[in-house]
Amino acid sequence: MLRMDVVVPEVPLLQTYVDGLDRVLGGGIPKGSTVLIAGTPGTMKTSLILWMMQENGRAHGVKSLYISLEQDMDSLKAGAARMGMGVLHESTVYVLDMGQLRRGLHRAESTKDWFTILTEIVKEAVASSGYQVLAIDSLEALYALSDLKTPRREMFHFLGSLKELGLTTFLIAETPFGSNRLAQWGEDFLADGILHLRQVEVGETEVQLRLRCVKMRWMNHDKNALALHHDGEKFFVSHVISKKK
Repeated sequence: MLRMDVVVPEVPLLQTYVDGLDRVLGGGIPKGSTVLIAGTPGTMKTSLILWMMQENGRAHGVKSLYISLEQDMDSLKAGAARMGMGVLHESTVYVLDMGQLRRGLHRAESTKDWFTILTEIVKEAVASSGYQVLAIDSLEALYALSDLKTPRREMFHFLGSLKELGLTTFLIAETPFGSNRLAQWGEDFLADGILHLRQVEVGETEVQLRLRCVKMRWMNHDKNALALHHDGEKFFVSHVISKKK
């Protein structure tokens, strides 16, 4: 029998600082969640995550680690500046350019256990700098580096290792144009949350960027698609534009 005096504890939440989105998510993103950010190229996945990281650092001193496996640090920071974020301060948002390590390993990179390498790097970073939020960009780059024998099992253990650290983790997944799959190896089932970004043609000339929360465990979230905008200074969501006749 259910006891009526049992109080369900509130879930600590990470705010997105995207105007209108936290309300749609039911309040925010549960801290400690693993969230898949999936979308076709050019859907602002990187910018959206860096925005959330920077704003949480600015408002609450939250420290974030952004691991880039392909795009170099300078281009990421330049892109953030163009999106109105100014300078990403390393004290709150640290961009780790793994491309430098890959270039150093050169021909031997394909023989390395990159899941273990990443896990050890993150563990050391959390222990030494107290990071609370992590982003890995991208899953496709990680798979290209790794010789996966049992992909879903290896992903399960990798994500489990990150979750043990108490991190709120964002995984960027590049969805091929025309594909109905959000990820390659069941990451959509393993993740606690999924934010799906896609470009939709409305009428003959307009293209609208849409965001949909496919799932977010522990949250009563809206499942409808929203239009995602950036006005040069901030991100915000609105109702979608109806297709013109």
